[in-house]
Order: sequence, then C-alpha cells, then structure tokens
Amino acid sequence: MVSIPSRIWAADTSNQIIRLRCSQKSRCRMPPAPALYLPAMPPVPGSQTLRRDMFRLAAAAFLLVPAAELAAAYLGPRMPIDYRGLWVTTAVGLIGAAATWLLPWERIAISRYMWVVVPGIGALTLSLFLTGGTQSPVLIVFPLLVVFMATLLELRFTILAGALALIGTSLPLLEGWDWAYARKLVMLVVLLALFAYIPDRLRRALTRETELAEHRRDELENSYVATIGALASALDAKDRYTEAHSRETAALALAVGRRLGLDADRLRFLEYAAYLHDIGKIGMPGHILNKPGPLTPDEMQIMKEHPVIGERIIASVPFLAPVRRVVRAEHERWDGTGYPDGLKGEEIPIEARIIHACDAYHAMASDRPYRQALTRPAILSELRNKAGEQFDPMVARTLLEVLASEEVAVTDHAGEMADVAPIITWTGPRSWAQHLEAIETLSARLGRITAVPEICRLIGETVVTLVPYDQCRINLLDDDERTLTCIWLGSTNREEYAGATAANLAVQVGEGITGWVAETKRGAVLGDSERHAKARHVEGTPITDESMLAVPIVFEEQLLGVLVVVMIGLHQYTPDHLRLLTILANQAAVSIANARLIQRLASAARVDPLTGVGNRRAFEDALRKKLAAPEGSFAIAMFDVDQLKQTNDAGGHSAGDALLRRVAAALTAQARPGDVAARWGGDEFLALLNGCTRGEAEVFGTRIFESLQIPSALGPAASVSVGVAEYPTDGTTLDQLLDAADRSMYGAKRQRAA
Repeated sequence: MVSIPSRIWAADTSNQIIRLRCSQKSRCRMPPAPALYLPAMPPVPGSQTLRRDMFRLAAAAFLLVPAAELAAAYLGPRMPIDYRGLWVTTAVGLIGAAATWLLPWERIAISRYMWVVVPGIGALTLSLFLTGGTQSPVLIVFPLLVVFMATLLELRFTILAGALALIGTSLPLLEGWDWAYARKLVMLVVLLALFAYIPDRLRRALTRETELAEHRRDELENSYVATIGALASALDAKDRYTEAHSRETAALALAVGRRLGLDADRLRFLEYAAYLHDIGKIGMPGHILNKPGPLTPDEMQIMKEHPVIGERIIASVPFLAPVRRVVRAEHERWDGTGYPDGLKGEEIPIEARIIHACDAYHAMASDRPYRQALTRPAILSELRNKAGEQFDPMVARTLLEVLASEEVAVTDHAGEMADVAPIITWTGPRSWAQHLEAIETLSARLGRITAVPEICRLIGETVVTLVPYDQCRINLLDDDERTLTCIWLGSTNREEYAGATAANLAVQVGEGITGWVAETKRGAVLGDSERHAKARHVEGTPITDESMLAVPIVFEEQLLGVLVVVMIGLHQYTPDHLRLLTILANQAAVSIANARLIQRLASAARVDPLTGVGNRRAFEDALRKKLAAPEGSFAIAMFDVDQLKQTNDAGGHSAGDALLRRVAAALTAQARPGDVAARWGGDEFLALLNGCTRGEAEVFGTRIFESLQIPSALGPAASVSVGVAEYPTDGTTLDQLLDAADRSMYGAKRQRAA
C-alpha cells in the first residue's frame, strides 16, 4: 500500500486504503501508516495585495491635496497667499504620502490601525490651529483619513474615525464663531458620510471576491492532493512493496532537503516526488514487477522505462508540473551511467539526486525475494563508497548525517525479521520450484473434484506444505450473502485453539478480521491479530500473541469466502506468505466456482424451472431406483390439472403458471420425507409415495384435491383429477405403473364429468 505524505489530508481516495497497524506500539515493529493530509499551503497573497493597493491609493490622495492647493495658489490671477498654511498643507500631504506608501502597513495587524489613526487626527487638529484655525486649508485633509479607514476596517471603526475628525475640525469654532467655516463643516459632514459608506461597500465587495478566490484555490488544491492519493493508491494495487518504501523514502528525502536548505515550496514538491517516484511501475508487466528473483537483461530494459511512464502519468496533473522532471531523473546517477537520459552531475535536479540516494538506502535496507536486507553498517559503507560515483557527494554526506542523527524513524528490516519465524527461506530457484510443484499438484487434484467440501479439505491440507500454521480455516459465503460459515477447520491440536469450532468461527461480512477481509476483498498480514482494531475474539479461546494471514476467495469479483491461517507468536508471517496464500485462494476460487456451477447445472437438469419440483427425468430416475431394489409396496399418484387451458385463455399464461405453481406447492406440502413430487409435463404431476398401499395413495390424492378447493394467497380455488397405481398389484415396471395410474386418472376424470 502507498500512503500520502505525513501531512497530507485528502477526501477518502477511496479509497479504500487499508492500513495494517498494531494498536500497541510496544508490540509492533512496523511503523504506523501516516494519515492523509492537506499540505501546508503558502499564505494566499490576495488580501495582502488588496491592503497594499489601498495604502497606495491613500498615498496618491495625500499627494493630490497639496497639489490642488499649490495649483489654486499659483495658477490664475495673483491673489494673497497664506504661505504658512500652504506649506503646512504640503508638508502634511507629503508626510502622509510617504508614510502610507513606504511603511510596511500590510504586515501590521488591522486591529492596530486605530492606534495610528487617532494620533493622526490629533496631529491634523494641531496643524489646523497652526495654519489659521477657521481659515486653515488643512480642513480638506480630514476626509482622507476617513477614506483610509473605510477601505481597511469595518464601518463602525470608520464612523469612530469620522466622529473624531468632526470633533477635531469643530474645535476652531471655540475661538470664535465663523459662519463660513460652519458651512464648511456641514459640507464636511456630508463628505465624511459619503467617504465612509462608498469605500466601505467597495471594500466589502472586494473582500467577498477575494474570499471566493481563496476558497476556489483551496478546492483546486484539495483536488490536486486527491489526485496524488489516487495515483498512490493505483501504485499500491500494482506493487505490494511500495508502501513503507515510499513513505520512508519521502521522510528521508525531506530531512535531507531541509539540511540542504531547500525552501518550503521545493520541500513540498520534493515530498510529492518521493511518494510518486515509482508511479511509472503501474505500466510495468506484473510478472516482471513481482518476479521472485533477479531480472534478466531484457526484463531490466523494460523496467528502465518506468521513469518515462511515470513522467507521462504526472504530466496530466498541472499541479504536479514541478515533479515531472524529478520523477523522470530519479534513477540518474552522478557519474552519468543512470537512466533514462544519462544525465550527469549538476544536470540532474537536486530533488532527483536526493530521492535517488534515499531510495537506494531503503532498497538496500529491505528484504527482496532474491536477497536479504543488508546490515546497517554495510549500507552506510556502500553510501560512502558510492559517493561521487552513483550519488551526489553532498547529498550522500547529508544523508549519512540524517541517519546518524536518527531524526527520521526508518524501519530496520534486517533487525526486524531476525526474530520472525523462518517459514519461507529463499535458497534460490529450487525453493520456489518446490512451491510451484506443490501448487501444480494441487491444481491437478482439484481438476478431478466437484464437491465443495472436498475442495476445501484439499486446499487446507495443501496450505500446510507452503505456509505453516497452528490453525487453518476456510469460511465460505452462505446463500444469504452475509454469513461466512466455516466449511473446513484444520489444526495442530494446540491447546490455545481447543475451544475454536466451526460454529463459533462463523462470522458476518464486516465482522472481525475475517469479515473485514471479506468486505474489502483484500488480503492482510497481521503481526498481532488479537490487538488489531478489527479483531474479534473467538469465544472459548485465550487471548494470546497471535499472527494471522487472511485472504479473500474471489472469482470474477464475486466473493466466495475467506482463507485464514493463524500461528502463535508475533510477526510470524511475511508478505511472501501472503503471496503464496493468495495463489492458493485463487486456485480455490476457480475450483469452488466450477463445482457450484456443476451443481447448479445438475440441479437444473432434474428440477422443473417453473414450479421448483422435480422434472420428468428426476421422477423416472427415482422410480427406476425404487424398482431396482423394492422394499415392500409403494404407490404412485398422477394428477391432471382441470381447466388449465380455460385459465390460460381467461387470464393469460401468467394465470396458468400461477395455477401450476399452486398445485406443486400443495404436493410439496403433503409429501412426506422420502416421497418424490414432480411435474410430468404440461398440466400433469406425479408423486412417488414410499410404503403406501393403493388406498393410502387415494387418501393422499383426496387431501391434495381438497386443499386446492379452498382459495388461498397462492390463488383461487382449483381442481385436479387423481389416479393411483400400486406396486406390484398394478404393475412391476415403470411403464406398467404409469399406464395404470394414467387409466385411473382418466377414469376419475370421466366419473367426475358424468
């Protein structure tokens, strides 16, 4: 399985991603799979840009005021000029413009702006008195502060600033009333109201647009992350090796990237690339990707195409554009002998060099079918020796520092597997040949078996030759498609499993680990099954350290059952065991499906499809068997449905079919165990009555006739004509008995008609 990086959140990419965890870390050697996360996105610059533009607009307004004053003073006819007021206004405008344009206002919390505006109003009020009071030209600057506040803060703060500005501009009237100045104040109040309302509405509209843009950006980002999840899940389905490999490679790559000083964006895409560097393996043939041995030169040539395929896959995701060249170059070597392009040295992107080194470390630290994991000292020695040849020396040195610091938790596969039971030991092609020979022998034997219980027994007995266990069980899905009934149970008679029986091992789909595997149709390797989140304790057995393998038995995507093996002790099974058990489950699936098909065909050949009772062939076989070994007398009863043609004519064939089904139901209800009911053909039915005399057979026929005379939920009242024959009185062969019953039936029909 492939997980998304440790900080990515994404909607259930389905997936349907299965994590096999131990609930107690102290008992589990495998690191828990990380959760999906939403990458830490850089802050959206939209709101900061809006604030910066507003400040620049305010700066332009501050410059416009002294410019207008200077133009009014020097253009047109010469008039007396108040130089002090003119230059104070100019100075205030220039200072305000410089302050609003140059200072980093976007970094200051908006809530603190009032601490700037209030002293500004005080300073303007002081300049108002210094430049002539009621005759001062500074009055026009006050609306600028209101506009400034309205573009940045809520309306209530703007009203507060306007009220303070109005108070400040009213103070010169305390020195003496001036009607001209008072009229200016009235106009100022109108301007303040307009300047407070209009910019506030504009700010609100722009803010809504900005928030909508940010929301859309978040949605787009989340969809991209979900795409990564889908790609990773696809790789999981293709290559079982990539789960811990991709996760730990990404963790190592991030640690190395941080030490090398990559910025946040590059680290982010480095993590994505590390998770997807093997995504091209989706396009690799399965027999090459999962080959239990070294690849041939031709196979290796095919495998070398996976970086190119990976680049093409990622090219369809615009968000991952920076990752494309990294995925393509991840297998390039420092000395230029890598693939696919033979890049050398600094030509290789730094991210690809980092992932290549981390990828190589984890590959050397992992068990493969054709070799065991190297020890940690051997891996570190290999990294040092290959620096400058395979690896970038700077990257190799940094990776060694990261490993020495132990800042990243990396699974020690060599140490981890030291205390695991050596159930499957790789000793070369011969060992695998033995496994294949056992599987081929099983296939040959299964081809001769058509009984489902026998198939399950044979599968269970074969499992022990490939995957040792303390208990093996095969649960098959019942007809209700909910219950998994234990069909076969094999055990080594260990005391811990003495209380496990077929009855208490039956589960519902979705219940316990067996039901969970059935529900997801995915196999599981559990190192500590008793403490797994889906564990269901089997009544009558002790809680103990137990390992489990469980694989679904699936044929053409249809669940048939689950094959389970358990063993006392923690971490007794490996992915190789799961692989072998999956092969056996597939064999079982084909055989069980074929056996059930044969059973259905055999049943269809002996059952009337309309009524569900036996057909003519079934009745003849039962009668011949009875005649071959007669045990006393027996009788047959023949029934002819009266007025079937009239029923068809009146109500259509559906009404006639319903009548035939009602007669069949009556026969089935009255028949005893061992009796045989069948439809002879058309409107005729037969019953083989064991141990009956002619008189008892006539009573049986009368009961059928009377039961049909009463309307029921199955249909209205009906009528049948009945004839009987007794062995050996009326005949000793099949034809004799049938002819006798037929004559008796038509005699009864004529008698009833008369």
